[in-house]
Amino acid sequence: MRLIYVIRSLHPVGGIERTLSDKANWLVAHGHEVMFVTYQQGLDKISFPIDNRIIQYDLECSIYSLYKYSYLSRIIQYFKLKSKFRKRFVRVLDGYSPDIVVVPIPNAEDFVWDIVHCSANIKIIIESHVSSDYFLYGKSITDHLSYFFFSPFKALRKSSLFVALTEHDASNWRKRKIKNIKVIPNPLSFFPEDNNRVSKTEGRIIAVGRLSNQKRFDRLIDAFSLIANTYPKWHVDIFGEGQLKDVLETQIERLGLSSRVVIHHFTKEIMCEYQCSQFLVLSSDYEGFGLVITEAMACGIPVISTDCPFGPSDIIEHGRTGLLTEMDANDLAKKIEWMIIHKEERVNMGIQAFKAATKYKKEFNLPVWEKAYMSVIV
Repeated sequence: MRLIYVIRSLHPVGGIERTLSDKANWLVAHGHEVMFVTYQQGLDKISFPIDNRIIQYDLECSIYSLYKYSYLSRIIQYFKLKSKFRKRFVRVLDGYSPDIVVVPIPNAEDFVWDIVHCSANIKIIIESHVSSDYFLYGKSITDHLSYFFFSPFKALRKSSLFVALTEHDASNWRKRKIKNIKVIPNPLSFFPEDNNRVSKTEGRIIAVGRLSNQKRFDRLIDAFSLIANTYPKWHVDIFGEGQLKDVLETQIERLGLSSRVVIHHFTKEIMCEYQCSQFLVLSSDYEGFGLVITEAMACGIPVISTDCPFGPSDIIEHGRTGLLTEMDANDLAKKIEWMIIHKEERVNMGIQAFKAATKYKKEFNLPVWEKAYMSVIV
């Protein structure tokens, strides 16, 4: 099988980039040919290791380049950029002759219409990493232009296979008249067997993710501020990077939590950070899957997560492997306090979480992805 992944860039340190890198590495190790086609990689480094047998090619069609223009000029440049993308992408298709083109959303949604129409004689697989409700969540001018002139939902309906990561997400996409949907969760990048050998840091709560509006770290900070004085030995370590770092650090300082809530750079040794924490908190407004949930569970710690669409409730068994909370700071604070107080239950939840995470191991999960890919070309 010869496969192309189309992705905006392999530079961001995010769940989509990590998952696609893992899948691509596994596929080439099992005899398949893989190419990453990016369109705004530029000179940015690739954040996650990829096998040297994987071809990487950048089309140099950065959507961000449009923002230097005024609104009227931006519209003109938008159509020029789409034309440039189509010409270059067709040349790649002609030269590589893939069996399958895989399009992850939200990531390659900028050109999903163009990708589908340029690949008329090639099988298209769409991977949904976000709910349909948030597919065009940004509402930027390019989002509106794309939706008005090139309905992305019409393009998605032309796919040979549409992969959702959770049952809830699949149900939501069916309401958008998407067919040929298969549900396959994301694989884990790691699965440590030595969790019991790692000492947990007393009072440490961990949170991991992009510092973006979606992840709502402001909600976590507000929630912790409500109980921080009651539990002075507890603190929060946030690992992530993004545009909201200054805003969040201002919030932390305003609430007098500078020594209790610390934002760290993302680390490739995140497994060790999970292992030495007491539990993870996910405070998002929405998730496509929630990879950090399964990662934390694999490291033997329970998870508190907002019951947001559409990943957490598919992964967390409330009261057994973690806790689901309403999407507000007060209820999140109550759940954090419960987890702090109930040490015995917390430890047992971590044990059950580790057991439940087994099904996401690469050796069980990735053959399912391979079989799904192969199903569209046999």
